[in-house]
Amino acid sequence: MGLPWGCGRPSLTSHASGFLTSLVTLHLLQLGSAQLRVVGPGHSVTATVGQDVLLPCHLSPQRDARSLEVRWIRRTISETVHHYRNGEDLYREQMGAYAGRTELDRDGLSAGILDLQISGLRPSDDGQYVCTVGDGHAYSEAIVELEVSATGADPHISLGGYEDGGVRVLCRSAGWYPLPQLLWRDARGQHLPSVSQTHSQDQEGLFEIEGAVIVTGSVEGPLSCVVRNRRLQQERESSLHIAAPFFHNVQPWMVALALVLVLLAVSIGLGVYLFRKQVQQAVEIVKVTLDPDTAHPHLVVSLDKSSVRRESEGQQVPDTPQRFNYWCCVLGHEEFREGRHCWLVEVEGERLKDSGWAVGVARASVEKKKWINIRPEEGIWAVQYYKGKLESLTSPRTSLSLSPVPTRIWVCLNCTQQQVSFINADNGVQIFTFTETSFNGESIRPWFLLWTWGVQLCLRDSTPQTLSTALGDSCPSPDTPASPLLHPAGAAQE
Repeated sequence: MGLPWGCGRPSLTSHASGFLTSLVTLHLLQLGSAQLRVVGPGHSVTATVGQDVLLPCHLSPQRDARSLEVRWIRRTISETVHHYRNGEDLYREQMGAYAGRTELDRDGLSAGILDLQISGLRPSDDGQYVCTVGDGHAYSEAIVELEVSATGADPHISLGGYEDGGVRVLCRSAGWYPLPQLLWRDARGQHLPSVSQTHSQDQEGLFEIEGAVIVTGSVEGPLSCVVRNRRLQQERESSLHIAAPFFHNVQPWMVALALVLVLLAVSIGLGVYLFRKQVQQAVEIVKVTLDPDTAHPHLVVSLDKSSVRRESEGQQVPDTPQRFNYWCCVLGHEEFREGRHCWLVEVEGERLKDSGWAVGVARASVEKKKWINIRPEEGIWAVQYYKGKLESLTSPRTSLSLSPVPTRIWVCLNCTQQQVSFINADNGVQIFTFTETSFNGESIRPWFLLWTWGVQLCLRDSTPQTLSTALGDSCPSPDTPASPLLHPAGAAQE
């Protein structure tokens, strides 16, 4: 006997209901996936070796990504570069090559920004990265291409032996990435074929390339060796002048001797040029001393006026019009109205990481007795390290991503062009430049500020003859005694 309809048998209604549920579930999954869409920059990101770079990536449409799982991966080897989940960075999964070099933009996560900063770029960082995001129900990814480059040194030209009726000329240059192109050109700009070309990589992954060409009597005028970075479209060039009579009716040793004499003449000329350039720079580099009469009572200037530190208690000093009594500042004794001048400042102490300081220049009339914003509009042009961040004191301030933070800085004042530049004394890299400044025809003086204790600012004897020695000197310790605290000096700028 059959079962009654509707008892133990699926009805048409239950079939329709199940089908509808499946459609809704599929739609919700598709909707979640569509809402979790990761977008890359749509173009390659280019940067040079040693710099910091930001790999851009974001959610579209915008949504809060703080509760999502974000992972950056090297595409070719599927290894983790940076992993973020549940509000924390999981560094234990990170590739060793990126340890201490990556940082996710935490401030941007709430707006769906997933940017990754990589500091101190290396040639090995070159390649494709995958920005991935997941929330347990949906997943999305985007590919970001990073192109790392480095432009090497000027080519060095040297002579080989006599060969095939001419002289073998060698050209070598190092410090390139990726592998550069080496070309020979004659006086008419025509390319000459290399008879050999080799390359190698150092421990950092930078390329050295060497090429050779046979120079005969048919080559007249200057011979140029060009090494080119095709990715950056940048090149370095060195030249050697070849005179045709050197190759006519002479013995091989005479050809070689003639070229040696030519190279010697070029070397002498280059030496004279570099000497003149050094003399020029010696005129621009000045010895700066601190002016104790301008120092805030909480600042202690060394007896030789070359360094300053901050104390918790103020000294008993006269409150003169030229003395700072709000911000813990001190001016240099020297004043400049024209020309170009550079001086070297070094930060020393046991608490460098937690320190707070600023260096730069100021108008001689800068406000000393009341609170002001430390910015160009008030007559101060400076860079500052505070709360672990280096920034230029522009209006608004400009964050400077340098790793490590420089502790030896050239301050360069160009009164003629009204510019102030800051240069890392360790590697020659420019930190920041104030352009189109307004000195208002006033005298400009070196300016220094200390936010914290435990460090001191030192002025180095930086003339060309003693620069290398000065960089190795220890900073003289200030010996001036100290006394009571002034309230404004205890405040740090936010």
